[in-house]
Amino acid sequence: MENKYEELLMFLSVGSYPSEYDKSQRQTLRRYSAKFRLKGGVLLFGNRRVIKTKEEAMGLFQEFHSSPIGGHTGVLKTRTAMCSRFYWYGMSVDIVNWVSHVWELIGIDLTGPLPKTSSGFQYIMTATDYFSKWVEAFPLKSKSAAEVAHQLCSIIYRHGCPKRILSDQGREFVNELNSRLCSLMKIDRSVTAAYHPQTNGLDEKTNDNIKRALRKLVNSQQNDWDVYLDATLFSLRSKVHTTTKYTPFRLMYGREATYPSEVPVEVP
Repeated sequence: MENKYEELLMFLSVGSYPSEYDKSQRQTLRRYSAKFRLKGGVLLFGNRRVIKTKEEAMGLFQEFHSSPIGGHTGVLKTRTAMCSRFYWYGMSVDIVNWVSHVWELIGIDLTGPLPKTSSGFQYIMTATDYFSKWVEAFPLKSKSAAEVAHQLCSIIYRHGCPKRILSDQGREFVNELNSRLCSLMKIDRSVTAAYHPQTNGLDEKTNDNIKRALRKLVNSQQNDWDVYLDATLFSLRSKVHTTTKYTPFRLMYGREATYPSEVPVEVP
């Protein structure tokens, strides 16, 4: 996407073509460039600013849809707001896909028992968004349905209702309380087959990553892991995911996470 607009910029600013272009390609570029103009060095499509990269486009989508000021509006409102200001090739399709997938499917899982902490926690409940790979994790004192339901509510309060939740067949997930909660929230439930539990592989991998990171931080008794859980989540959320090629933080908030070393120090 970026190369296409760089060629347009070069043609509109100095009237030159890429050296490898033949006569037909030059004619196509001339025709295509008639839809665009330069204003103060900024490439415009009509009066709309041209977005040159998918990364920038995703950042704007997060601002106009997923951020507090975006309000998680639907496809029509998000597309109307963005299309009146910006342009990139295929933007309508992108917006439809992005709105349809953010926090649509989450996998939940439980790991433990772990060494009991001073606060009484022995388990970790994880929830992973299949689109952004954003991870939520909560320390639990037990595997009771009530504790799991409470943390499911916490997830919904933070991110809204997912369309579907994927879990294994553990009683902490498959029970009347959680079924009733999902029914009230209009959330579909999917349960992995007993003979194929790795269907929820993304969340199981999340658990492995969390435990691996915690092992490097805990004390010799390994009973203070709950102290480091939030820091571990920050690390997972701010690292580029091999599947999406983005950090979960960027896909959720439209920007990268700020590390303490990046905060400006005010000089008196």
